[in-house]
Amino acid sequence: MFRRKKHEDSVSSDATDITEPQEQVIHDSPQICLFDFEGDITETLKSASYNCSEGTLGKLVRVPNNQRNQQHFLSLNLSSPVNIHEYDILAFNMSYFEETDYEENQVSLDNVTGKATYALLSAFPEKVFNPRPYATRILSKAINEILKKESIVIIFADKNESVHYQEVEIGSYENRITKEHELTNTCFYDGFPYCYNKSGLKMKSPEKETKLTPLLLKYSKDSAYEIAFHHPTHWDNHKQEKDNNFMPLLVNNDDEIISFYHAHSKGAVLVFPDIKDKKGFLLELFNNHLSEIFPNIFPFHGQFGWLDDGDYLLPGEDKLIEERKEIEKQYSKSILNNENAILELKEEFKFLRDLISESGDSLVSAVEHYLKWLGFPSVINFDDTNPEILEEDIQVDCGDRFLVIEIKGIGGTSTDKDCSQISKIRYRRAEQRGKFDVFGLYIVNHQRYTPPESRCNPPFTENQINDARLDKRGLITTYSLYKAYEQIVNGVITKEEVRENLFEHGLIEPKPTNLISLGKPAEFFLSGQVAIVNLEGTTLNKGMDIFVNKNGVFNKIQISSLKVDNKDVDEISDGEVGIKFNGLVKKNSELFIKEV
Repeated sequence: MFRRKKHEDSVSSDATDITEPQEQVIHDSPQICLFDFEGDITETLKSASYNCSEGTLGKLVRVPNNQRNQQHFLSLNLSSPVNIHEYDILAFNMSYFEETDYEENQVSLDNVTGKATYALLSAFPEKVFNPRPYATRILSKAINEILKKESIVIIFADKNESVHYQEVEIGSYENRITKEHELTNTCFYDGFPYCYNKSGLKMKSPEKETKLTPLLLKYSKDSAYEIAFHHPTHWDNHKQEKDNNFMPLLVNNDDEIISFYHAHSKGAVLVFPDIKDKKGFLLELFNNHLSEIFPNIFPFHGQFGWLDDGDYLLPGEDKLIEERKEIEKQYSKSILNNENAILELKEEFKFLRDLISESGDSLVSAVEHYLKWLGFPSVINFDDTNPEILEEDIQVDCGDRFLVIEIKGIGGTSTDKDCSQISKIRYRRAEQRGKFDVFGLYIVNHQRYTPPESRCNPPFTENQINDARLDKRGLITTYSLYKAYEQIVNGVITKEEVRENLFEHGLIEPKPTNLISLGKPAEFFLSGQVAIVNLEGTTLNKGMDIFVNKNGVFNKIQISSLKVDNKDVDEISDGEVGIKFNGLVKKNSELFIKEV
C-alpha cells in the first residue's frame, strides 16, 4: 500500500509524489515462542501477522573427552524469553540436532559471587553432550504454569532419549558431584503419557477421526514418526478407564498412537510426528484450525469460521444441514452394525486366526476346534483333560484308526527332534492298544510372527520329510489347514478328503483326491478364460467341474462351453478342444477332473 503526502506537508506546489511501504502489522495475540525451528518458519508466521519469537533447548556440544579420566565442565545453552509465562503458544521441534564445539570458557568463574558455583560434568567416554533433556526439565515448570491458563503447547516429537547428568559444585577447596539425574527429552509437563521408541512412515486415521486428522494426513507425505504413546488411564469405580481428556489424532499401521491432543488444566498439548513441511503445516494449523478451536487465543486471526458456525445460515441451509445430520446418523448406525458383525465374525472364526498366530494352549484349542469341524467322531484335547500328561496334545479316535497329534507354535522352523517326537508317543500308544492302527502327526505353526505367505513353506527339510515318510508319520503346517478350510467351503475339496489326508506319511498338503490330469494348456485366450487342451480318451462335458492347480493351490471352476473346429459341442473325449471357463485360469496351471 502507498499513500500520497498531504499538500500542506509539501515543500512546493510542484513537489513530486512520495511513496512509502506500509509497515507489517504484527498482532499482540497470540504470543508465540518457537523452539529450534528454522528461521524461515518464523519469518513466514511473522509475515502472516503472528507475534513470534525464538528460543532453543540447546545445541549438542562436541566435547574433547579423548582419553580416560578426561572431563570437562559445561553449562546449558538453553535460551527462552524471560517472560515465557506470559506466552500463549510454545512450539518445540525435537528433531533439531545441530552441534557446536566445546569452548574453554563454557563455565566462567569471572563473575562468581559466594563460595561456590555449579556446572554439569561431561567425562570420558562421552564425546557429545546433549543438554536438551535437562533444558526440557527446566522449561517443564514454566509449561505447567502456562497450561493453567488458556494456552497451547505444540511438540513435533522425536525419539525418546534418556541422558544421565552429573551436577558439580566448584568450590574453593575441591570440586564435588552433588546431584545426579536421569532425564528424558519428553518430560515436558506433569502427566505426559508413557511413550516408547518406534519408527515408521505409514500413518492413518484413528478409530474416531478428529478435525485435525485430515490436516495431519495431508502433511504426512515424506514425514515420519519416531515415537508411540499409550492412552493415559485413571481409576474410576475400581477399574482403569481411559482419560477422556486425551484424544488420538493419528495412529500407525499397528494402531499405536503417534499423535495426540491432550487437554491439560485450561490449556492444551498437541503432539505431532516429525512433519517435513512444518512451515506450511503450522501456517495452516494456526489460520484454519486452532484459530477456530481457540478463538480467545487468536482474536485477530482465522478464516472467517464464524460464517459457518450456524448463526448466519443461508436460505434453505438449515434444511440441508438437518438432512445431512440424518444421513450421518444412518451412516453411523450402518457402520456400527457392520463393526459389530465383523466382531461377531472374528469371534466365530477365532480358531482360524489362532491357527496361524498362536502357540501353546490357544493353538491346541484352535486345532481341536478345527478337527471337530472336519467331522472326526472323537477328538480329545489332552491339555484340557489330562494336563499332567506331557505327551501328545490331541488324540483322535476313529474306531478302526487312532491318531496322536503333537502341536507346536514357534518363531522359527522345527528341529529334527521336534518333528520326530511324535514317533515315541505313537509306539507307546500302539503298545497300550495292542494294535498297529496308531498314526502320528506333527502340526506346526512356524515363523508365527511372520505373515504366512512370507514364511518358508513348507518349513521342513528334505531329510525331515524323508524320515517322516520312512517312520510312517505325518508333517503338516497350520497354514495348510487354514488354506484347506477355504477350499472346503468353496467345494474344492471335501472334509472327508482332508480327514484322509491327515493319516498320510511324510509332508501332508491337503488336496482333492481321485483326480485325472488334463495337463497344462499350451495356449490361453481372453485373459485366461479360454484354454486349448489336447484330450486322449478323457471325456469332458459342458458344465463339468475343473480343478485348477497353481503352485500347489487348488481352485475349482466350471466348463461354460466346448468348441471343436469353431463349433459348439456338449461332449468330447479326443483331440484338440477349446474350453471356455466361468472363471480365469492363470498360465502354467495344471487342469484336472474328478475320476468318476
